Formats: sequence, structure tokens, C-alpha cells
Amino acid sequence: MSKSSIAVALVCLLGFAPAMYAEEAEKIEIEHAKINTADASPVDPGQFELETSFVYTRSKRAWDSSGSTHSRGLFREQTIGFSFTAGLVDNVDINISGGYSWLRDDDFDGGGDEPASLRADDFTDLEVSGRYRFFHDEERNLEIAYIAGVTIPTGSRSGADRIGTSQEFWSFNQTLVATKDWGQWTLNGDIGYSLPIGNKRQNARGTLNMDLALGYQVLPWLQPVVELNYSHNFMSGEDDAQVLAVTAGLIMPINDFLRVTVGVQQGIWGENADKATTILTGVAFMF
Repeated sequence: MSKSSIAVALVCLLGFAPAMYAEEAEKIEIEHAKINTADASPVDPGQFELETSFVYTRSKRAWDSSGSTHSRGLFREQTIGFSFTAGLVDNVDINISGGYSWLRDDDFDGGGDEPASLRADDFTDLEVSGRYRFFHDEERNLEIAYIAGVTIPTGSRSGADRIGTSQEFWSFNQTLVATKDWGQWTLNGDIGYSLPIGNKRQNARGTLNMDLALGYQVLPWLQPVVELNYSHNFMSGEDDAQVLAVTAGLIMPINDFLRVTVGVQQGIWGENADKATTILTGVAFMF
């Protein structure tokens, strides 16, 4: 082959390579599921998603009302969770989730005459919700959905002699979530409010949650993500509690039937709340 022929071949190859890589990138399907942030993509009609998870939370520090940290007794929670989602019709799915928790809180005081048990294990509360994607612009890769549901207090109650696994009251939960893609980048954002129901709510007046998650689909089966997670518990007659945390991890859609999630969440600022570290793992089966 002559030098001129080689030069022409190289030019053609170099000119064609970017197009090849761009075409390959377009073939990568973006995974919208994140770790602690909701997504706007419902399960397809007639399809199901079953996810099992293990969450481990530990804290020996807490923030006071001024945002300063101080030592506290050991708090530890281990939860095995489940989540089942079913696609009903186009743009609509329903979900039920719950779990079983093992708790330890060395600072727990039930207010009784005798020392309370600092350990407990029992089922957690159940959550039932529905997701409706009311806006989907395929050209702009933008989806917006509304999620509404209830928390059912099926866990054990705290008492003078024991710590419980339940929030102890019903609540009505609403979340507005948007998902947007730019090439292999994907962004989720949500804002929601949980409204306590009934007289068992005591001083609880609701919880505001806001989350923002950014991921990059490096490979068809690998998406590193980073998230900002904020929650604010409104109270009556006592100081509110709020926490800002960062979550980092990996979303791994292995194939069309299996997705694996691993991540770590760290509280970075708060008031009247634990400065906790949480390890999260999950395995989802789609069928």
C-alpha cells in the first residue's frame, strides 16, 4: 500500500471514529433509578419490579439546636427492606414497601420509672403509593411525575419500657419529581411533604424532603451517582429537626432483569438530629 493510500485511510478512520463513538453512546440506555432520590419513570404496564435491600445506619454524634455537634450514645439500625412495583397502565404504577428492623439506641429514655430496653426488632411501617407521569417530552428527554401515598403504622410502638420501629401515626405523602437526561448524564430532582394524620401524631407537624441526584452512564451496566438529600421535620412545641446529607454510590443495571445498587450516605449538617452514616445496598428484579 502506498503512503498516500495509508494517509487517506487514516484520515477516513479518524473522521469516522467520533461518529462511531457517538453512535455507541446513543445505544446506551440511561437508568433513571437512584439511591435516595425518586425518579419520574414508571414501570411499564404489565411489568413488575421487586427490590430487596439492606440498610445499615450508625451514629455516635448529633447536632444540637445551634448546629454544633456533640457526642451521643450509640445509635444503630439495620433494616432488611422490600419494595414491589407494578405497572398498571401507561404512565401509572403502584408500589408497596416495608421491612424488618433491628434497633439499638443507648440514649433512648421512655420516661418510665424503670430503665427502658435500648434494643428492639420488629416489622417497620408499610408505605403504599402510586406514581403518575403526567409530562413526557421524548425530544428533550424530560419526564415529570407526581407520587402520592400513605404510610401505615404497622411497626411496633415506643413505650416507657421499650423502643419501637414505627413512626406511630398515619401520614399522607406527596412528591413531585423530574428526570432529565443530557447524553449520558442524567439528573433527578424531587420535592415532597409528608403530612401526619390523626391525634397519635403528637407534636409532629410534617416532614419536607428535597433531593437532587446526578449520574453518568459510563457503561450500559454502570452509573456512578452523587446526591444531595435534605429533610426538615416540623414540630409543635419543640425545636424542628433538619439534616443535609450527601449520598454517593453506583447504580448497576446488569441486564433487563437485574439491577444492583450500592451507596453510602453521610450527614454533613443538621439541627436536633443525629449525624449518621448509612450504607445502602439493593437488588432489583424486573419481570
